[in-house]
Amino acid sequence: MRSGRRTLLALVAAVVALGAVASCSTDPVGDENRTVTAGPVIYPLSLRYHGIDVVADVPYGSDALQRLDVCLPADSAPDTTRTPTPTPGGTASATADEVGADTAGDGSTSGAGTSGAGVAAAGAGAADDGTGAGDGDAAGADTGDAAVAEAASGTRPAVLMIHGGSWSHGDKATAAYRSVCKYLASEGFVTFNVDYRLAPTDPFPAGLDDVRRALDWVFRPTTLSTYDVDSKRVGVFGGSAGGNLAAMLAVTDHDSTAYAEGDRIRAVVDLSGPTNLTTRSTEADGVSAAFQRKQLLYLGCRTYSDCPAATRASPEYHVTSDTAPFFIGHSTDEFIPLWESQEFAATLRRHDVPVTFVAVEGSAHSIAQLDEAMSKRVATFLREHLD
Repeated sequence: MRSGRRTLLALVAAVVALGAVASCSTDPVGDENRTVTAGPVIYPLSLRYHGIDVVADVPYGSDALQRLDVCLPADSAPDTTRTPTPTPGGTASATADEVGADTAGDGSTSGAGTSGAGVAAAGAGAADDGTGAGDGDAAGADTGDAAVAEAASGTRPAVLMIHGGSWSHGDKATAAYRSVCKYLASEGFVTFNVDYRLAPTDPFPAGLDDVRRALDWVFRPTTLSTYDVDSKRVGVFGGSAGGNLAAMLAVTDHDSTAYAEGDRIRAVVDLSGPTNLTTRSTEADGVSAAFQRKQLLYLGCRTYSDCPAATRASPEYHVTSDTAPFFIGHSTDEFIPLWESQEFAATLRRHDVPVTFVAVEGSAHSIAQLDEAMSKRVATFLREHLD
């Protein structure tokens, strides 16, 4: 009898355990929270990537900082190392100085320009492409470009990568960001590592306009065909200030011309991105006085009390149900408060946006979180949503 009772208790315990496992497995895919311990090194910097070509300094606009590098997967076709040249439709809608832009890093002649009727300047309204074309001409160009883009769309997933630096410094070609670019390429993603105009010379929304312009350039038919990019498999990645810009691209994506034409962001990786640049960030648990000054320089404001740009530049206030899935990484004790990403993740979830949130124990900021395990998490997330 006692043996039978023990057997019955064991069966009950097993059923309870299975129920607990089943309840865990019903969580939405990608909608999770984890706290992890980071490894001791920046993993992408510790590796050498064989066969990864980098096409350097490809222009996506006429400004000196409107340049990007392209990190290509090892099995890319040989002709993907060239700079795209414009299609007839693309030439018609590009400005003269963009069509005649000088050579890229490999010496190829570039014809990079804007897509359709110009860049949608997120948070600031649509920007004129400088052609002076009438509305009817622009609509016709958009329709033609959309058809060409559909035909030109390639087979590979792609990621637009945005460097950090408090919106005031930093560079796509620094060793750290170049290594992350190569790492993503080694995982099969055509990676566009972008520079953008910097504050205080060019305050908000200049940097955001630039990365939107770069993303529109990625969706151009010539870019898609040159680098074999599938227009339905494009994501964005950013760290620190770049995380803020990547998040802003995503939460305002539904306002862009490209989105209306079916080209949209499908996945977002945000590492330590500031998400609330309003007076909330100046409270006792907010950012330091030094970083507050950097934010104000970026926003083009003297004080937070009189700064309409603060809300416009904060991803927290622009989330919609159309926003792409997010991977958010943030350290527990870094100089950007953890609550910024926690509150942003909560806002995304309130809008039914899938979120993977990983809190990294310690003070590692931005891409310094990318040890081997975190790097694999990022690649897995991108692969799941850009597959």
